[in-house]
Amino acid sequence: MEIYQLKYVLTVAKHQNFSRAAAEVCVTPSSLSQQIKKLEDELGIILFGRTTRSVHLTPAGIEFVENAKKIMQNIDGINTAMQKYVIGESGQIFIGNTPALGAYSITSLIAEFQKTYPKISLDFHEAECFDLYPLLYSGKIDVAFLTAFNKYKPGKIPLESYPLVNDEIVLITSTSHPFAARGAIDLREAAQEMFICFSRASGLFLDTLEACKRAGFEPKFGYNTQYTDTCLGLVAEGMGIAMLSARTIMAAPRKNIAIVRFTPKALRTLSVVFQKKRPSPVLSNFKNFFIHWIRDCRRPPLGQPESSLP
Repeated sequence: MEIYQLKYVLTVAKHQNFSRAAAEVCVTPSSLSQQIKKLEDELGIILFGRTTRSVHLTPAGIEFVENAKKIMQNIDGINTAMQKYVIGESGQIFIGNTPALGAYSITSLIAEFQKTYPKISLDFHEAECFDLYPLLYSGKIDVAFLTAFNKYKPGKIPLESYPLVNDEIVLITSTSHPFAARGAIDLREAAQEMFICFSRASGLFLDTLEACKRAGFEPKFGYNTQYTDTCLGLVAEGMGIAMLSARTIMAAPRKNIAIVRFTPKALRTLSVVFQKKRPSPVLSNFKNFFIHWIRDCRRPPLGQPESSLP
C-alpha cells in the first residue's frame, strides 16, 4: 500500500465522484479508478460501491477511510517536525569555548539565541584556544569562541571568524607590590619580575610572551597553573605577577589583588569561529544570529571601557 493510494481513496470519499476526485489529484478518471481497483484487489475487499450514477463507501471503506485519515495526519506531523530541521529550528550545536566566557558577556547572547530557538540543543566543550582548533577542524565541534584568533590560528585550516569583543590585557600584582600604588607602568619595568605561567595551550600565555617581547624582554616564568583562581591566589600571596584580560579580572574576586595597566597597550579579541564551508541550517541560524548582533551594534567589537578599570 502506497501513500498516494491512501490519498486517492480519501479524495474519492470526499467527492463521491471519480471525475471530481481525479481533477483534484491531477490524474485521469480512468487512472484513478484503476488505482483504487488495484488497492481493493491487494486488500481483498471492496472500498467503494459503484453504480452508473453514484459512488459510495462500503462498511469496510468507511473504516479504511477513518484509519487512512489518522495515517495521513501522522505523516503530516512527521513532515512538520522534519521541516524544523530543514529550516534549522531543531537540532544540536557543539560549541567549543575558552574559559571565562561569561566575563565577555557572551553567555547572555547564547541565552538569547536559546530563547529564539528553544528546540536547538547546545553542547559546550571548554578548553584552551589551541586545544579547540583541532576539534573545530575535525568537526567534533561546530563553532568555537576563541581569543586572539588572527594571531595564533594554525595555518592551512579554512576557518572564518567574526570578532565580538575587544579586551585590554592588564597586569595583576599583590596590593603590597610596588606597582600596585602606581596603577600604570611601562612594561619594561617588569623585566625582572616573576610571571605566573598559564597553560602553553592558552592564548593568554602567548599574549604574555608577545607583550613582553614588544617591550624588549623575555618574561621569567615561575609557577604554572591552568586556572584563574589559582593564579589570583599565587599573585595575592606575592609569589609573582601575571597578565589577564581586563574583563576576566574585573569579573573575579580580587582580595589583595591590584590591577596595573601598562604600555605599550596589549589587546585581545574574542571571536566566534566557524569552518569555512556551507553550514547546516541549524548552524546557519547560530551564525546569522551573531552576525546580525554585530551589525546591529553598528560599531567594531566592544572594547573594555577605561572607566571600568581602576
